[in-house]
Amino acid sequence: MKRSLDIAILGSGNMGSALGRRFADAGHRVTYSFSRDPAKLERLARESGPRARTATPREAARDADLVLLAVHWTQMPKVLRAAGSLRGKIVLDLTNPMTAADDRLAVGHRKSGGELVARRARGASVVKAFNTVPAELLRAGPDVLAEQPSVCYCGDDKKSKLAVARLIRQIGYEPVDCGPLETARYLEPLAMVIVELAYNQGHRPEVGLRVLRPGRKRGRARRA
Repeated sequence: MKRSLDIAILGSGNMGSALGRRFADAGHRVTYSFSRDPAKLERLARESGPRARTATPREAARDADLVLLAVHWTQMPKVLRAAGSLRGKIVLDLTNPMTAADDRLAVGHRKSGGELVARRARGASVVKAFNTVPAELLRAGPDVLAEQPSVCYCGDDKKSKLAVARLIRQIGYEPVDCGPLETARYLEPLAMVIVELAYNQGHRPEVGLRVLRPGRKRGRARRA
């Protein structure tokens, strides 16, 4: 995988805009797409610097090495149709399969949102990641926390997972490989715990997970 990636951002909400800025700051070329407000996309591109631009979903996906799926679950089928063929692309899926009311998961147990994305994005390699990270923490940056937070990810293609792990490290988080894409069945409910901690308990929403293993020194891990 080349050092600098062309990344298509499908979705211009809190998560897509926060990660777009982080990826651009890390030296990648970012294309914002899929918004009802074209002016918002232009503003995000300006704020993200000279490596960012705007395009239609199809144009953004066509030129991308990696496609970031960052829309509400109810918009997932629409945006994937708009993007066209994603064959041969890495699709970084950060969605959680929420109902339209955003009050519970719409799928789970026998199938995950990540697996349903893979079914629709035929020929793409889907990696689930960042779905357990609040947008507020992405905007503030990991240094706002006392220890380096972890980002869980899962997928079926080793090369694609390595590319996503590198992105995670580049923006200051510790990547934690959670296995095949099927593991998204557990990561997506875990995101509901983060929602409770970040938004329902009256504390600051910059909440991060930390995976600890025996033998590691405490504190911030060195970044790649």
